[in-house]
Amino acid sequence: MVLIHNATHATCFQLTLIEEFALHSGDRRLSIPHAAERVLTYLALLNRPVSRGRLAGALWPECADHCAAQRLRTALWRLRRIQDAVVEINGDRLRLHPDVVVDLAYLTELAQKLVHQPCSEDLARVPLLLDRAALLADWDEEWVVVDRERYRLGWVAALEAAAESLLERRQVGAALMAASAVAAAEPLRESSRRILMRIHLAQGNKIDALREYRRYRDLLWAEFDTEPSPEFDELLLRVQKCDAPAVESLRNR
Repeated sequence: MVLIHNATHATCFQLTLIEEFALHSGDRRLSIPHAAERVLTYLALLNRPVSRGRLAGALWPECADHCAAQRLRTALWRLRRIQDAVVEINGDRLRLHPDVVVDLAYLTELAQKLVHQPCSEDLARVPLLLDRAALLADWDEEWVVVDRERYRLGWVAALEAAAESLLERRQVGAALMAASAVAAAEPLRESSRRILMRIHLAQGNKIDALREYRRYRDLLWAEFDTEPSPEFDELLLRVQKCDAPAVESLRNR
């Protein structure tokens, strides 16, 4: 759970959607049926009021309208003890209560700040993103897919931008953690590998830079029968200036 401290929020409800679903009241995790989880998730992703008919149809498209409506009523009934606090109902329209804090919104806002000229405070919060790479990773609902991809792209861009900014500020350890997280999640993404090589060079670790080059080159060849870009090879030349025999040995392997 991402703990979000905001004095303007009187509520103690926090909804977690990144990696797994969880609803917390203070420090206590609430146990609710999966149907109710789906209702809360859809409302959180939509982030605006929606009619009962549209909500029921989106969550249970395989059902007739009356059957889907009944399932929605049942899910809301099972939320009855906390419904007023987490779901706001106005006639035929429902929305997630605005006082419920959603980790997706918080992390998305952080990602945007990291991409657009991050300040020191934003960079200090990079660890919150490191192991939170996927929106509801185990869910297969079609209506989650678009938001999952949007979050993934923002997550990757944010950590790469953070790694660049941290490297510029000579915070190479933090930069290494950010770039490594992207490389682990997206092993074929060359831009993160280039950042990693630059970080290793900044640390004076030319052997690690060579190993990074070799790992990516071998992976790219095995997957697509192709070579890294000229930009990636330019980084190898930077290592060559420090250790030409090691680079020549690498090229010949």
